[in-house]
Amino acid sequence: MSHFAQKPSNTDPKYWDERYEKEAYAYGQAPNAFLQAHIKLPPSKGAKALCLADGEGRNGVYLAQLGYQVTSLDFSPAAKIKALSLADQKSVSLNYELTDLNDYQLQDNHWDLIASIFYQPIVGIRKRHYQKLFAALRPQGLFVLETKSSAESKEGGRYPGVQALIDEISPLEILFSDESVRELNEGDYHKGDQRTSQIFARKP
Repeated sequence: MSHFAQKPSNTDPKYWDERYEKEAYAYGQAPNAFLQAHIKLPPSKGAKALCLADGEGRNGVYLAQLGYQVTSLDFSPAAKIKALSLADQKSVSLNYELTDLNDYQLQDNHWDLIASIFYQPIVGIRKRHYQKLFAALRPQGLFVLETKSSAESKEGGRYPGVQALIDEISPLEILFSDESVRELNEGDYHKGDQRTSQIFARKP
């Protein structure tokens, strides 16, 4: 892990293990609605998708059902167990890597799709990953993001507005972006009104 004096508790894998060890899926088994609305079929056979902080695998499993070769990343062993169980239930294959995203390096020209759904690392880690997106995606590769956003957050904070995020992922082409309060209905932990930022982008 990165060495910060006061690390937020939800950047610790033990925090997430405690949440994911429960029988119920913390955020449900259905994929994120924004991801589902924008990603339908892979561009070609063997297209590769990467899911950052995929937790219990609901988004990775959805993409695998579409036909993507999916790599899901997270640092919670409890999450991996449930993600592989969900993949088995849906009869798909999921490459799930236990890794600390603080240290993870995106590969160049490797991914047809990268999904960042409620991945909210500390600021420096987020910026390092997002500034690498353009190089990591193949031509016409897609990036899908939904994240919590705070109207009071300073630009560049942990819960930035959509414009700050657009700046961070430049020079990707923005196909859609929005920041607004919406009603979430994703398991026990994403319920009710929440301000979020949404971005759908493409590498030209």
